[in-house]
Amino acid sequence: MPADQIWWGLTDPEALPRWLGKLTSGKFVVGNSVTIQHAEGYFCTSRIQECEPERILSMTWSFPDEPPSHVKIVLTPAGASTHLALQHDGLGIEAVDYLPGWHTHLLYLEALLLGQPRSMADFWSTYDGLTDS
Repeated sequence: MPADQIWWGLTDPEALPRWLGKLTSGKFVVGNSVTIQHAEGYFCTSRIQECEPERILSMTWSFPDEPPSHVKIVLTPAGASTHLALQHDGLGIEAVDYLPGWHTHLLYLEALLLGQPRSMADFWSTYDGLTDS
């Protein structure tokens, strides 16, 4: 899959709710803050630290009930497709819950990019299926 299509999925306000959450404020530009609503009344605020379209997105990650952490996504050309690497640092004990969470989110992103979006109503049952395995 081409990097521009993946970048669209990672940053476009219409794509984000189909795999991560609703962008409620901000733009993906270095120095800006973005707020994403992940559930009713549950928001993550991120400050964009690095943003090179179709290459790198690096940002803080802050939910009100968790210690602040850092997410970095790197896109690398791999022949006719693109490799996506996601690194989430500073999670501490939260890492146990984030591993299946990111796995679930990325399954949803992949389905969206392949033109077969999954229903967000099934997100938590998909997550639970991954934590049980």
